[in-house]
Amino acid sequence: MWWLLKTLIAFLLMIFFVVFLVQNNEIVPLWPLTNMDWFPVEKVGTSVVYFVLFCLGYFAGRFSAWSAYAPIRTMLRKQKKENKALSKEHEKLNHEHEKLNQQYTTLQEENEKAEKAHRFSLNKKIKGWFSKPSVEE
Repeated sequence: MWWLLKTLIAFLLMIFFVVFLVQNNEIVPLWPLTNMDWFPVEKVGTSVVYFVLFCLGYFAGRFSAWSAYAPIRTMLRKQKKENKALSKEHEKLNHEHEKLNQQYTTLQEENEKAEKAHRFSLNKKIKGWFSKPSVEE
């Protein structure tokens, strides 16, 4: 939504700027460059001067914004590296957790089997009383 508002305002400003350039199209001398032999043009339209100054201002502003956000870009790159390392560590720990969970399940099943085998059963106890003693005993 903000991008639409910014685009609309920029478009309106550009229209006003173009209308201003078209309305003020006088020929003026370039006063700092009038005595220079190497400069090919002595007089130019004001719309050309304004347009060149607008472009220079635009590129100066873009360069200023780019250089102002350099620390933020550096911090983002650093955080991206840290996130990548943490993601790898998380994946490794998740894999280890899965293995430990599988071992826990296996041990739990073995424990249940052992408990079933060693449960007290009255029938087994009574059968043991009336069974013949083995030869080894």
